[in-house]
Amino acid sequence: MAVDERPQARTLRELLLEMRGGYVLHRPVVVDVTPGARDGAEATLERTLTVQLPAAGNGDDLSAELAGCSFMLVGPNTLSAGIETPVTIGRSRRCDVRVDNDSVSKVHASVVFDQGRSAYMLVDENSRNGTRVNGQQLSPGVAAPVYAGAQVAFGDAVFVFIDPPTLRKLARIAT
Repeated sequence: MAVDERPQARTLRELLLEMRGGYVLHRPVVVDVTPGARDGAEATLERTLTVQLPAAGNGDDLSAELAGCSFMLVGPNTLSAGIETPVTIGRSRRCDVRVDNDSVSKVHASVVFDQGRSAYMLVDENSRNGTRVNGQQLSPGVAAPVYAGAQVAFGDAVFVFIDPPTLRKLARIAT
């Protein structure tokens, strides 16, 4: 599979198995845990909240709880695209990550990797229903760090953010 191809997987479990089989992922994903989207979503949200780097561990709980959830890549899966290029998230077809939810603005937020901080940063792009990380409302235009396992909400659409190193660890233990 070429590096910039999209994975064939539809759920996180399928993605982890593809990675275990040799698929190389260079971008983070957001896993859809919007309440009501699937059974058990509320329990998943409470167990995956984090306000800092995730604690060391094997990740069994995270992968098991999110296994059946759908996911979206945060940007093109290439190294050449530049990790410091912002990735837009919103309802518009022009956004890099399209979220089909009426509470999401056309251009709702953006994500960028800050090499100086070695962290992904999330910015609310003056959305009408706000962007939250672990329940904390972001101020429009102000970058906030987002780590693996963080709950990220764009309006009413709720996701869990998982970065590539965490995905690789989860893929090693996926069954």
